[in-house]
Order: sequence, then structure tokens, then C-alpha cells
Amino acid sequence: MFDTVTQKELRAQMEQHLLMVEEVLGGMDQFVQGLERRIARIEDGLGLEPEGVSTSGWVADLQRLKAEVAKFRER
Repeated sequence: MFDTVTQKELRAQMEQHLLMVEEVLGGMDQFVQGLERRIARIEDGLGLEPEGVSTSGWVADLQRLKAEVAKFRER
């Protein structure tokens, strides 16, 4: 099998395979970047920050509503 394949043909096949691998890795990189953008949007919406929960976002809104409901129950 290898007797009939020249070094030039083998090199061309290897280059073609490397290009395909680069395309796959590029697609995976784009996919991961998209996931990172989605995670960032979700974190922003939730109000999550590296130091904890911010004063804005869905979690902060829920905490405020929970405090208001607790006040109503106390009355």
C-alpha cells in the first residue's frame, strides 16, 4: 500500500487533513465563544458578579420582592 504512495502525495494528504483539523478547531472555538457570550448575558441578567450578587438583575429583584412579601406577612 505504501509502495504506491509518493512522498509528494503523502505530504498533500497530510496538508489536507491538517486543514480539516484547523476547520474543526475553528468551529469549536466559535462555538465556545458563543457559549461564553450566552453565559455572560445570563450572569448579567441574574446580577451575578465575581464578588457576589449585584443590586440589579433578576436575583436582586427576587430578593427585594421576597423582602416586601415578608413585610406584608409581618403585618
